[in-house]
Amino acid sequence: MDRKQQQVITYYYEQFKKRAFDEKDVLGFLTMSGNNPEFEVLYSLSAFVISRDADQQQVKPYFDRAHDIIGRIGTGGPKEKIELLYTFKELRNGLNHYFTAHGFSKLETGAVSDFLLCVISLLQGISLRTGKNRRVAGSLCFGASHKELQLMGTIKTMVHGRSVPVTFPVLAVKNDYEKVQKQDEADSPYLFETTVAEMVSSEGKLLVTFPEIIKQT
Repeated sequence: MDRKQQQVITYYYEQFKKRAFDEKDVLGFLTMSGNNPEFEVLYSLSAFVISRDADQQQVKPYFDRAHDIIGRIGTGGPKEKIELLYTFKELRNGLNHYFTAHGFSKLETGAVSDFLLCVISLLQGISLRTGKNRRVAGSLCFGASHKELQLMGTIKTMVHGRSVPVTFPVLAVKNDYEKVQKQDEADSPYLFETTVAEMVSSEGKLLVTFPEIIKQT
């Protein structure tokens, strides 16, 4: 690692440690840090964020499996849960692996949560494709429940001759950010499919904003 790279990594580490960053900082960090497959989580997320393509080789197996599970709904076969692309623990360990490998201490939980929330925001709007022709079958959007803030995937499938949208969480972080009233006993997330959230930093606190909605009002 050359001196300039060390300088840039130090900058990002200090910003993350102080929790004084937003999604644009995370985008810059992933652009710089995500080119080494040794750091598998950052490598995968960087390629996904930058390519804006769910067919990108690091994440394609995950979404192909999700398509397969959803495609079997209503067929009478065994039900199977779609797991998260990465759990909070996996992302935390991947991020801290990168920093400790470059001589820094591990980040605290709050900073990792902020980082994950920014990643969730950056991945909004990506199309999900299926079949040989890779037709658009759904997309990724922001979701908010009382318990968690999530990156939600929505894929349409045919169930008994009807087109039905099926949603599933792709990434999730504990909701320590916004007060969200439960909309049902299952705490199903509110989906923001027609607008996108933006994570902004204010006095060391990450805020969830919706610029498009603000402009409309």
